[in-house]
Amino acid sequence: IFGISLNWLSTFLGILMIPSIYWLMPSRYNIVWNSIILNLHKEFKTLLGPTSHNGSTFIFISLFSLILFNNFMGLFPYIFTSTSHLTLTLTLALPLWLSFMLYGWINHTQHMFAHLV
Repeated sequence: IFGISLNWLSTFLGILMIPSIYWLMPSRYNIVWNSIILNLHKEFKTLLGPTSHNGSTFIFISLFSLILFNNFMGLFPYIFTSTSHLTLTLTLALPLWLSFMLYGWINHTQHMFAHLV
C-alpha cells in the first residue's frame, strides 16, 4: 500500500494516539499528556543546564515520544514496529551519538579523556 510495507504503518499509528490540544475543554487524557510533557521539559532543562535553549528540550521530548509510542505499539500481538528495524534505529542513534561525541571532544576535552581512563 502506497509503496511501503505495513509494518512501517505502526509508526504513523502512534501519532494518532497523541491528543489534540484544540478542544475547548481538555480531557483527562490531555491533562495527563500535558503534565508528562511539562515534567519531561523540566527534567531535560535541568540536565542540559540553564544556558540551553527551549528548542533543544523539544527535540529530546519529541524523540522520546516517538520511541515511546512505537515501543508501546509493539506490545500488541502481531505488530512488528519500525523501531525493531535497524534502519530506523541507526537513523536515530548514529547522528545523536556522533553529535554528542563531537560536542564532548570539542568543548569538554578533559572530561572526555577522564572517561577514557
